[in-house]
Amino acid sequence: MILNGNTPGNVGGDSLYDAARLEPHLLYQGEILSDVPFLNMPKESRWLLLRTKSGKMVDDALQKGNLGGIVKVLDSHQSKEEWYNSTEGDFAMARLSKRPALVLSQTCDVQTKQFIQIAPIFAAEGSLEHIERLRSDSIISAFWLPAHLPHFGESYADLELIQAVHRSYVKRLTQGQHFRLNHSRVRELQRFVTRYFGRPNCFDAGADLAPCAGTYLCVSCFYMDGRITDSTRIDGQQFEKCKTCGGRSWILKGR
Repeated sequence: MILNGNTPGNVGGDSLYDAARLEPHLLYQGEILSDVPFLNMPKESRWLLLRTKSGKMVDDALQKGNLGGIVKVLDSHQSKEEWYNSTEGDFAMARLSKRPALVLSQTCDVQTKQFIQIAPIFAAEGSLEHIERLRSDSIISAFWLPAHLPHFGESYADLELIQAVHRSYVKRLTQGQHFRLNHSRVRELQRFVTRYFGRPNCFDAGADLAPCAGTYLCVSCFYMDGRITDSTRIDGQQFEKCKTCGGRSWILKGR
């Protein structure tokens, strides 16, 4: 993911957040939203299907102002009922909650698309070792967020639970202002998301080991500067930052 002309510029200070007032009608990658609807399964291992007592689909029973009548709840794993075979899908019960969320979509997509990719934000809990792993971005699916009181304490955005929400649900933490990651932290978010979805296409310095002996090429040198920087690794050797550009991502050169 590459920064574009719609990405906010550098922000002074050491804070990882920037609450500067920008164009109020725009939305940016790295923005933190409030009370975003978050949908998840009530039981992680199976869906609870909704069927009317008469056997009709729920939307058919609700047409023309009808209340729908009695609804049965069927376990998708234990029930003899088959999944609805229409391409329209089936109706199922899920839990809808509201929580803060981090905008992951690139800024140009956020401003032109109707749906936005978000990652729900959860409180950082657990042992001190676990908290330190969150702070160092060592958990590949958890992007650390320092506390921003009174809205949330030390937290993380969970990439395993990425969802698409319609832009009409956008609600900012601060009325009339953008509250977002600053320029440098947005770059880290881009690297983090790329690494999460890029596995095993690229290998990360300080985190991954070479899966085999060979020559590896720096991704940043190629995409950002149009040059080739290689590094020879033996099987199981840890990757280091690129000595040319400081990049962290490497790909195996073709044989």
